[in-house]
Amino acid sequence: MQARKLTVAVALAALSTLVAACGSTASSGKKGQLVVAGVIAITGTSSFEGSNQSEGVLPALYEINHAGGVLGHQLAYKGVDTRGDPADALPAVQQLLATTSNLVAVAGPGTASAPTIVPVLNSAKIPMTAVAGESAYDQSHFQYFWRLFPPDSANGTAMAIWAQRKHYTRVAAVFGSDAGSQGDLPGVLASLQAMHIQVVANISLTPDQSSYQSSVSQLIQAHPDVIMTESDAGTAGTFFGELKSLGGLVPIIGTEATYTTPWLTAVQSAIGPTDFHQYFTSLITAPSKPTPAVTAWDNAVKGAAHQLPVSVNSAENNPFAITYYDGIITLALAMVAAKSTTPSVYNNYIPKVANPGPGKTVVYNFAQGVKALNAGKQIEYFGATGLIDFNKYHNSFGNQEAVTLSASGKTVSLGQVSVAAIEAVPVKGVA
Repeated sequence: MQARKLTVAVALAALSTLVAACGSTASSGKKGQLVVAGVIAITGTSSFEGSNQSEGVLPALYEINHAGGVLGHQLAYKGVDTRGDPADALPAVQQLLATTSNLVAVAGPGTASAPTIVPVLNSAKIPMTAVAGESAYDQSHFQYFWRLFPPDSANGTAMAIWAQRKHYTRVAAVFGSDAGSQGDLPGVLASLQAMHIQVVANISLTPDQSSYQSSVSQLIQAHPDVIMTESDAGTAGTFFGELKSLGGLVPIIGTEATYTTPWLTAVQSAIGPTDFHQYFTSLITAPSKPTPAVTAWDNAVKGAAHQLPVSVNSAENNPFAITYYDGIITLALAMVAAKSTTPSVYNNYIPKVANPGPGKTVVYNFAQGVKALNAGKQIEYFGATGLIDFNKYHNSFGNQEAVTLSASGKTVSLGQVSVAAIEAVPVKGVA
């Protein structure tokens, strides 16, 4: 019950943060205010997605606005709640497009609503920094779709590689039945099959049940030596709490989505910090090595701290938040490079300000990028997540990193899984 209350509290905090952000810059812009819409689940079982997004977009807008904005315009954040359901997402986005003439970009959409929403936003010519992990977007032909997040299949393969490195041979897959949680599962299963690692149980958890005793019993009877998992925070807290009470804890490998404050807090509370630190590992986008971009990210988070739904430390260590931040900074620099805030004009400049190339000036924050562009230079924005290099399908992602959480709440690196290693696994049949 505490875990569920936490999820609701985070959702409400995220929603109130979005409203506050929209009002905070209304009177400060030299020109008309521009809107970055967060098309994501703010309420419902996937409400953690809204928190992840606000933790990254709000620091980006803080940095941009405090550097003078984009071509004299201040940017504001407007939340559009999809509730993680395409049926709710479509009318919400249609309303957004019909009523927001100053819309310049979208943060999102997420996995559940992407198949419905991406075509709509693409037809409206609105650039998206999407978090949808489906393999359908690995070779996307949507002109306005941009993804800095690793595909779900890549994250799943990284999890399987890590299991192999730890010499695990019997895997139990425990995933929520919701669309967001199911996204990584095909990649996990296909990678395990390709690497000849046995799946002894494949358990689907319906969110928000009061008990998962039958699923816990099924898992224990399968005798796994590791669990691979993703679900919402409340479901995970209940499941793993019951698993511990029945003496069934084994090592846990979570997707990137598990390395967020609600999930970590719920499961750590359910099984205790000692067992959590001993058993839990998550595979996330590898943090960038210390660079001026990371310093800029840290400063932006601190500057926006009063608007964030979580602590500064939680936001700084959230891999989703960091990627959202880089995405918005990249789009803002593209507007400056294009000398236009018109989405159909600046969209083509996104890889021009991000991708590496000969003679380009490397910049690490928005202000540096603006200065270089105004001096007539071509730039490469090197982000807080590291190198950004969009391919022809508008995808860019780097290495994965195995991490855990220390007793003091700090991220502890356990090792990396390179893009080369992920691509070397002959995964087939991932839809």
